[in-house]
Amino acid sequence: MDFAARMLSHLRTPSGVRFSAAVTPGRNNPLALNAEPVGDGFAFFVRLTPNGDDTVCHLQMEIDPIATSELREAFHALHAALVV
Repeated sequence: MDFAARMLSHLRTPSGVRFSAAVTPGRNNPLALNAEPVGDGFAFFVRLTPNGDDTVCHLQMEIDPIATSELREAFHALHAALVV
């Protein structure tokens, strides 16, 4: 729920500035989401580092740009579903 709220705070006032958010806390299997502004939306780079080993083993995924309005709707729905 905290992650969804942080994402919404970044998306409510689109500033065209890149941002990053930790999806999971701590060093054990950290998952980080980096947002890069592209046009009227953001492209995402997701990095999962199993067992906290930053240099040896990680999974990185890129997600094509998504319009800011669509992202706001999706994260608002996610946050609302988690609050109930």
